[in-house]
Parts: sequence; C-alpha cells; structure tokens
Amino acid sequence: MRRLCILPAAILIATIVVGCSPRPTTTLSGGKPTGHWVETLRTSPDAKTRKEAAFKLGNVGLADPTVFTALSEALKDKDATVRCEVILALVKFGPAAREVVPKLADLREHDRDIKVRSYAAKAAEKLQANE
Repeated sequence: MRRLCILPAAILIATIVVGCSPRPTTTLSGGKPTGHWVETLRTSPDAKTRKEAAFKLGNVGLADPTVFTALSEALKDKDATVRCEVILALVKFGPAAREVVPKLADLREHDRDIKVRSYAAKAAEKLQANE
C-alpha cells in the first residue's frame, strides 16, 4: 500500500526537477525556439525581423551560449536599428557581457550612425560600472 503513495510522489518530483532545469532550446514568445531567433538574426534579409530577433534573444539570458555569440556578431549588422537593438539586448546580460566592451568602444568611436554611437557609449559605461 505504501508503494502506491511513493510512486506518484516520485513522478511529481521528477517532473518538477526536469521542468525547472534550463534548456538551450528555450521557447520564446510566439512559440519559436531560441535557435530559430539566432538563425533569423544571422540570416534574415529583413532588418525589422532581425531587430525582433535581437529583442527576443535579449530576454533569453545565458542559458544558451549561442545567443551571446549571435548577438555579439550582430553588432556588425548593416542596419543601425538592428545594431541598437543588439546593444540593448547585450546590456541585459549584465556583467557577463563585459567582453563586448571593446566592440562597443569601437562602435562608439567609428559607427556612422549617431544613435548607435550613443547606445554603445551608454552600454559600455553601464557594463564597466558593474565590474
């Protein structure tokens, strides 16, 4: 009789533990996995779609290391609005994003868009302040 009570409890505990563990295949709003948004950021011909992907990826956190890499690479995007969104997304990573400070400094000094230069300066300052 006692075994019958233990089995449902074990199943419940296993479900909770597995359900709470971080997964690199995190599903973001819209029901699309992280990998979809990484690929969209890297390959979409549409700037608005790449910007949306950067926004979505900024909310993932460090659960998937490909997200940080994709965002870091997207600092070179040809569209200024995408670069701005990428900067905002990277700032959400907090101190873990310190390694992009040199790239932000380069954008602050050399980007052709004044808004990108401003975002880069503020982001670099914020990330360095968290040291």
